[in-house]
Amino acid sequence: MTVASRARSWLPLLPVLGILAVTYWLDQKTQPEAEPADHRKLHIADAIADNLHAVTLNKQGTPRFIMYAKQLVHYPDDDSTTLDEPDITAIAPMRPDVHMTARHGTLSSKGDVIELNDDVKIVRAAGKTQNELVMLTDYVKVIPDLETAQTDRPVTITDANDHLSAVGMEMDNRAQTIKLLSRVKASNAVTQN
Repeated sequence: MTVASRARSWLPLLPVLGILAVTYWLDQKTQPEAEPADHRKLHIADAIADNLHAVTLNKQGTPRFIMYAKQLVHYPDDDSTTLDEPDITAIAPMRPDVHMTARHGTLSSKGDVIELNDDVKIVRAAGKTQNELVMLTDYVKVIPDLETAQTDRPVTITDANDHLSAVGMEMDNRAQTIKLLSRVKASNAVTQN
């Protein structure tokens, strides 16, 4: 068989090969293009601040909140902010300062809610008619504008005279009230020492 006769034997297949080539090309053209990676969908930090010190002022220009964090990290995909070792002091005229610390925390996208986690300690300073109050828990949700803190977890509260434990607490610094939600146990702190 000569080269010319071999080429003639392939000749009937050329239209089929052409149709296959055109079909493949059309298939490639009609496939949706691969979407470029959207970095907003990835949980990658876009801002990191070490040893952050921030002060929020009231309308009169005096400090209202003072916040320190060993590290603040912001993530644009969900607009979340995490805090390492947050240390927050709430200052209100005519009311005792409230100092809060934890190992970890998160800040809502609008900054109107702070959640503190792991070894949370809240200290309400002594006032004219109140002793210093220390609250310990592993989680608390703080709403700074309302001056409230709440938890649904076990909490212990100690002052100079009393030791309380409960599950769940709602603290309202404006009203100067603390509501314990369940399983409340009380003992005299003086007799425990």
